[in-house]
Amino acid sequence: MKEFLHSVIEYGKRFTEEGRLVDYIEILKDADKNALGVCLIDKDGVEYEAGKSRESFAIMSIVKVLLFDLVLENYEWSDIKKYMRTEGSSKPYNSILDLEAEGGKPVNPFVNSGAITSAYLIYKKFGGDSVAVLMERAKAVMDDETLSYSQTLLDTTKRGGENNLALAWILKKHGTIGKETAVEDVIHLYNLACSIMVNTRDLAVFASTISRNGKNLAGKQVIQKENARILRTLMAICGLYDDSGDFAIRIGIPAKSGVGGGIMATTNQGIGICTFCPGLDRFGNSRAGLKMLEKIAGELHLNVY
Repeated sequence: MKEFLHSVIEYGKRFTEEGRLVDYIEILKDADKNALGVCLIDKDGVEYEAGKSRESFAIMSIVKVLLFDLVLENYEWSDIKKYMRTEGSSKPYNSILDLEAEGGKPVNPFVNSGAITSAYLIYKKFGGDSVAVLMERAKAVMDDETLSYSQTLLDTTKRGGENNLALAWILKKHGTIGKETAVEDVIHLYNLACSIMVNTRDLAVFASTISRNGKNLAGKQVIQKENARILRTLMAICGLYDDSGDFAIRIGIPAKSGVGGGIMATTNQGIGICTFCPGLDRFGNSRAGLKMLEKIAGELHLNVY
């Protein structure tokens, strides 16, 4: 497996120049497009790594899985459905048009408006303790007590993020975000969540736990079994934004991407995977990361369809 993952890194190098760096977030636009990393945890819990697997990067939109996990752990499914749907979308992940067309009800929890709604539900439940709850949960599902967020990245979001702020106000206009809650508090929690710094091992552990029906590598149930199933399903339906359908055909495993360059992928076989490379395609997914994941899923016969 070690040799195989090294071959995956070599394969990924063919595609690094095809990706583009994020140009609207200061800390991300100077990333190294040639940095590639991968971590795979097999069904027996053995960890394999190659490349820059321990290089730290911003979790960004992959945190939407964590945010929704917290919502699932603290709300009944019938209540969650009042705030958001669970359908795929043909629109970009930050679409204002999509949100307005749905009357202020996000199409799923993995588009930006859905994740902002998740942040609202967490804030509604925990108020001023929300950040502590979020970080405690991140450390638990990734088995990493050293996790923290980048204050530099968080400060950068304060000087931009107008689109997300617009989404939040639309959510408030339609009553999805309650009148008693300040939009600024919700956006701060969402931005802070996106600023958590991780590596491929952290996310492979998280993916492995989801794949094992919520049990971590030590056998402890850290995510409810039914919630792990729901997370896998949603990752399969909408984890790669409006490229999710093509991804399902080509690669065929539940996954979630982020503009930080990471792609976290889970399976129904107890296997967790994360690839990393900062250069993105037009959908906002890591170009080389996708190609590495395609090679892994293909050669290990992981396609669940």
